[in-house]
Amino acid sequence: MNKTLLTMAAVLLTAGPLLAQDLFNGFGTKGMENKYLKKVDSYYIPQMQIGFETYVETKQVAFESKLSSFANSMEAMSKGGQYGGRQATSARVTTILDAGMELADFQKLANDFHGILEDEIRKAGFNVLDMKEVDKMESFQKIKEKYSDKTDKKQGKANDDDIGAKAIKVYPDHTLFMFDEKSLMKGGGPAFYGMLKKIHAETNAGMILQNLIIDFSTVELDVKIDAGTKGKTTAAEMKILPKMRITYNTIDWITPKGGPSSAPSRLKEEFISNKEYTANIYSDPKKAETLFEFFFKGKPPVDFDPRIISISKEDYIAAAKDLFTQYSQEFAKTMVVGAKGK
Repeated sequence: MNKTLLTMAAVLLTAGPLLAQDLFNGFGTKGMENKYLKKVDSYYIPQMQIGFETYVETKQVAFESKLSSFANSMEAMSKGGQYGGRQATSARVTTILDAGMELADFQKLANDFHGILEDEIRKAGFNVLDMKEVDKMESFQKIKEKYSDKTDKKQGKANDDDIGAKAIKVYPDHTLFMFDEKSLMKGGGPAFYGMLKKIHAETNAGMILQNLIIDFSTVELDVKIDAGTKGKTTAAEMKILPKMRITYNTIDWITPKGGPSSAPSRLKEEFISNKEYTANIYSDPKKAETLFEFFFKGKPPVDFDPRIISISKEDYIAAAKDLFTQYSQEFAKTMVVGAKGK
């Protein structure tokens, strides 16, 4: 990596109004992964597990304040009764994507995401190995043998019938699923580290293992509770913004300097696009009832109020790419800071 470019990038980051390095836990200004990023100037991305949400239920729970609960308890006791304890209520809204997307479209989008992240890391001053070339390396063949079956099983679970019903999980071409934070074991003992030693020797580069979930809208719920000895009432306001967001992101680092760590790096909070897309947002109780019966085997409660997010395929793809470009730029900036951080 160009060390002058890295130094200049770090100065610009610390001088800017938004500190990108604060978006992530695990690397940046401070982080346990920084020790693996230091003096590593080449990377490749053999894993990028992407879940595209197409059906999302958002729920918010509100609790009675402690002061209100205490006052109500005192009132009940003064009348010889007993208050039922601190009260709670909730509200929920379900959003369903209607964009005409097929599995092949999500696959192409995943490939584009992989390329976007590679490009932004290169722009930050790092060398990035093309996975097409890594895929041909002798040392990578053992990695492929170990993880190809696991990847095929996960990739095979994605189906066009799932669109509008659940998250579609896809993997860019020439990538694998190795592990995430739900895996019982990261790697697999001495044999795994033997494979790593060989591929580090051939690539002299670090691995970046990405796991992401992309939501097609941003839902804001504001729920309030008014509780008393005679009962409780709930007030709720709901707003749906046509803004894409990354709701989940973990990153594992495996470099010639070490890794993977027992706990992955992660996005601290949702990453929301700074641009809105054009969409028709409307309700369809009948469609929601059908979906609810299919998934939950029962009638929906009275408050089940779905929203269909209707957007053209072209606008969905453009909005997704824009979101991921914004994310990739901040990720790459944080890598620069992490390479210089504590």
